[in-house]
Amino acid sequence: MAVKCFLLALFAVLSISARAEDLSYFPPGDILPSNTSGIRQRTVTFPDWTFPIKIGTTTGQRAYIGTQLSQYHKLKWANDPRLFAYPHRDNQCEPRQWKLNACPGGKGHQGVDIRATDNRDKFWEVVAVEDGVVSILTRNTTVGIRNGVHTVRYLHMDPASIAAAGIKLNAAVRKGQVLGKVSNVMNGSKSTSIHLHFDAYSGVASAGNFFHVYPSLIAAYRRGWGMDDGIRNGELVPDPVHETRVGAAPAAAKPPAQAPAAEKCAGVAVASPLPSAADMTISSYWLYNCSVLALVADTATGARSLFYYQPTVELADLVASNPVLFSGTVSSGIYAGEAKVYSGSCGTLGYAVSGPVQSIDGQPVITLRGDRPTRNSRCETTGTSADTLTLTYLGTSAPALKLPPITAVAPSQPATGTRTTLSEQSRNFLAITFYPAADGSPPRLLPYFSNFPGLSPEEGPRDSRNGVIPRLKTDEAGVAISWVWLRKRALYTDGLALTPRQVAHSMAGVEPSMCDTADINPTAAALRNFGVATAVDACARVAAYLRGYIGFANGRNFASDYFGRNVGIDETLNLAVEADAFNWMRTMYSHESGKAAVVDAATFGRGIRFGEDYIAAYYDNRPDALHPLAYYSDPCNFGQPNCGTSSVEPQQPIAASSPVAANSGPAGTASSPETLESLTRAVRDLEARLARLEARPR
Repeated sequence: MAVKCFLLALFAVLSISARAEDLSYFPPGDILPSNTSGIRQRTVTFPDWTFPIKIGTTTGQRAYIGTQLSQYHKLKWANDPRLFAYPHRDNQCEPRQWKLNACPGGKGHQGVDIRATDNRDKFWEVVAVEDGVVSILTRNTTVGIRNGVHTVRYLHMDPASIAAAGIKLNAAVRKGQVLGKVSNVMNGSKSTSIHLHFDAYSGVASAGNFFHVYPSLIAAYRRGWGMDDGIRNGELVPDPVHETRVGAAPAAAKPPAQAPAAEKCAGVAVASPLPSAADMTISSYWLYNCSVLALVADTATGARSLFYYQPTVELADLVASNPVLFSGTVSSGIYAGEAKVYSGSCGTLGYAVSGPVQSIDGQPVITLRGDRPTRNSRCETTGTSADTLTLTYLGTSAPALKLPPITAVAPSQPATGTRTTLSEQSRNFLAITFYPAADGSPPRLLPYFSNFPGLSPEEGPRDSRNGVIPRLKTDEAGVAISWVWLRKRALYTDGLALTPRQVAHSMAGVEPSMCDTADINPTAAALRNFGVATAVDACARVAAYLRGYIGFANGRNFASDYFGRNVGIDETLNLAVEADAFNWMRTMYSHESGKAAVVDAATFGRGIRFGEDYIAAYYDNRPDALHPLAYYSDPCNFGQPNCGTSSVEPQQPIAASSPVAANSGPAGTASSPETLESLTRAVRDLEARLARLEARPR
């Protein structure tokens, strides 16, 4: 007891500077899977190392030592944001076939894997832990630095970043010098997760004389955050403040308790609490499609209302002025009342719902069912669609919410910040691409695209095959042209009722009969008719879309982020339902960008209207259906809550390049009849808007 009290007192003093950093780590040798033994010795072999990824008080950046095998955490995606978190965990001696003399079984993972602050590729800098001379430089992006009789290796960095850092064979390297950037390159291709593998050995690697590096790295990490390194008599002292389960035998880590329904919401950005919440007496909090709802209860009358407390960023602007999703009563455990369907272009509409509150897997859940009205692009009710609202209990006070780490963002800000991908920068959210002709002449846009009024005259970015991704002038235009493609250009879909499989074949341009329905492998007929290479490549493209869309073959599964559930490969999605259209189009957008879609619900609603109007004008020969470009950027034209707060001026392109071939730009010139007609409509629209403003109460 005296020793424990001494250690608690010691680390209470030494750890003051890092409490805000919230550091935690498992003891050496506590590795996954739990039935595997690691190296439990706490010897700090290298007490003067700096940490191999830039971290600490000077940068504010973190890193996370831990297995890169996501299956040990029951996650499908190796770069899942939930893996970029404390506690650190030793992973040397994980089951592998490499010779490693220090491991209890004589074989295992030769070093440790380290993730940087987040899963951005080619962004986080790797630095030398000590002085030395570059003795290894391979296409596996391995940099080996020899210091005396031992060598330290850094694996999976981006090759271009290594070259940019000036790292060359036999070059001298100083401690802290940048070596490259964290990436996922292995055996010359991007075939592992985004992480740094780090190890150290004496002699030659094949001899298996690898050092146990975890204690030395923990000490270096502590120093990076201004803490005492915890080294006493050459060993890492057990730390009751920051070390998980001091003295306990290695066991599988238990994740923090949280609502099961919250797991799917990791990484989903939510807005700050809505101002309306300040006037409410809240009884409890509930999770609905990754938004946090608050329940207001009148125990005397049985009245109940559920309103958006922290909506997802995409919904924040749409629901802010009318946040009550459900209002009604509860009797004998049955809720009954009215729920709302929100629409960016048509406003809200109520419909009757009812259902029980019950315990599912020990968790209170409210399940409301009803027939949600469906509306067309002109906001006319065309029918109903069976709907289920599932709300999972979170707690009775806001601090008790047990959600995975998510980013709080002000309602008016995009969820992803800076646009970094080609589809985002061009606002061509489906990355619709046009390639040079066989004779080498410039790409020619198809007429439906070249005549689109939202097309920018500036050339869009080029992809890796020199194809042009045309640039759109506004986000609404980007939504519109993607909607036009899906409605009119997709080869293997049927109207607004479509399946993920049909969309994947359409995006890949592959006839469905070429690939089998189970594994998306080429059929015998496809192999015979098109040859092995062509058939295999075609079906691989289809499978790639399905991996991103719905998680086929353990892929990313963006659809689950937006629908809040898994979507089946042959499940029919009705895009006449705006919520389903929004969720599915964001799924497609995210597949192209690799991250959360930047389009919010209000912008999407305006973009869909733009797309429908363009379809009427271009395909149905009804030019009067189309408004000027600025019309679709003005929320006031659609009765949206942010009317009067947004500019009606078209958004300017994010970046510019050289012009596309002249015949691929928008049709018409400044003096054409079409332009004069557009100007006339613009004047009329402006007059109508001024009239609305004059009619507002003062």
